[in-house]
Amino acid sequence: MEPYISLRYRDLLTRHGLDTFAGFWDLPRNWVEEPNVRRNGWSGASRYTLVDGDGCSLSMVVKLQENHKYRSLRYPLKGRPTFYRDFVNIRRLEQIGVPTAEPVFYGERRKGDNLQALLVTAGLDGYLELNSVFGDSSLKTSHRQAILHRVADVLRLIHSHHLQHNCLSGKHVMAKLCEEGAFDIRILDLERMKRSWGAVGTAAHDLQKFIRHSPTLSAAEHAELIGHYARSMSPAQRRKLAVMINRRIASKRSARGGAFPVIQLND
Repeated sequence: MEPYISLRYRDLLTRHGLDTFAGFWDLPRNWVEEPNVRRNGWSGASRYTLVDGDGCSLSMVVKLQENHKYRSLRYPLKGRPTFYRDFVNIRRLEQIGVPTAEPVFYGERRKGDNLQALLVTAGLDGYLELNSVFGDSSLKTSHRQAILHRVADVLRLIHSHHLQHNCLSGKHVMAKLCEEGAFDIRILDLERMKRSWGAVGTAAHDLQKFIRHSPTLSAAEHAELIGHYARSMSPAQRRKLAVMINRRIASKRSARGGAFPVIQLND
């Protein structure tokens, strides 16, 4: 397939010889962390900053993989790179107004028996994982609430387009705090996003995942998040949502031991 190149950065990439798959693939590997190796493939991410003489600069995250594939009805035999699904979902969220990573370049190639892919996104400088942001005890309660409400609103937007994130956690929401309580969030890691048609079931799945994997949220904040998400639901839907979330969390917690706070929503 022809590579995707962002129109915004095309000239900058061309000047640095990074308008081709090989240009990115052959860069030195400045791994953010050691690559994930499984079966006969691997996947990893590097960081780079391009600087031009005219003052233009671009911080980038370059994700590379080899033989990390998924199969579907459309690609049942050879499969496609998991980064392709991530890229497609980034573009999908862009179109519906969900804040996510900004794509810079996507490409893939077969080299012998190996399927290689790379996905380049603009770096999120100044952003932190929500788990880290909420782990700061100095963060005002009003700011925490505003961020949670924004997360709930973004999730509702995603779900309204019959999409389910499918692995949402405090690691997949990036937040940038600005002056006077302003902030921005981005939703990342979309490789497992899928179509979903059951409104309450979709909400329950993503919300319980987020709650279970966001340890710096309090029990009161769990209820605040779900209550804001469900504010326009009918009383029956709200009750059903709370029951489904509690059941899913209970089944996970009981398997590992330990109690959990029951989430209750007012009608």
